[in-house]
Amino acid sequence: MKFGLRPELRIGLALLPLCACTPAYPKLPPLPDKAPPFTTADAAFLQQANEHDLTQIALAKLTVDHARSSDVKALGQDALKDYEAHRKTLSTLAGKHDLALTTTVLATDQEKTDRLSKLHGPAFDRAYMKAIRDDAQANQASIGTVFTTTKDSDVKAAATDLQKLDQRYISSAFSWLPQLATRKHRSGAHR
Repeated sequence: MKFGLRPELRIGLALLPLCACTPAYPKLPPLPDKAPPFTTADAAFLQQANEHDLTQIALAKLTVDHARSSDVKALGQDALKDYEAHRKTLSTLAGKHDLALTTTVLATDQEKTDRLSKLHGPAFDRAYMKAIRDDAQANQASIGTVFTTTKDSDVKAAATDLQKLDQRYISSAFSWLPQLATRKHRSGAHR
């Protein structure tokens, strides 16, 4: 009985030493350190959301010294923490894409902040609640467009977070404004 290798195996064994002579596999290109840049619409939204956060932060800081109602002060401090945290999230997201966000409030928003800084007590409370309500409502349109224009899941997540945050403070403002108006009316009735 003859023991032999099948012809296919003989060819395979003959070619095996040739595999050792082949050059090394090419190196894979390194992964990029940064994510690709945002689209123009995504970058514009992040800038606008950042400016909105800066305005809300500036307004909230005023509540410590200007608000009369302890509830308005507490709401302002909650807003300060929430919008600072959201702004930090935006900064991290922008940093991944080499986008620099502004650190200053827009001139029109600074005028609003300056106007409120001249008020104290119940007048400030009413003006502050109206300001956060109006600013948050104005921001809702830009948030709505992001959901239809962006494909970036991180931008959508930031928009969703901002929308929830704004909705929280819009409903707080709507619930507090009638009470603040009633307080004004009642104090005038007792005179």
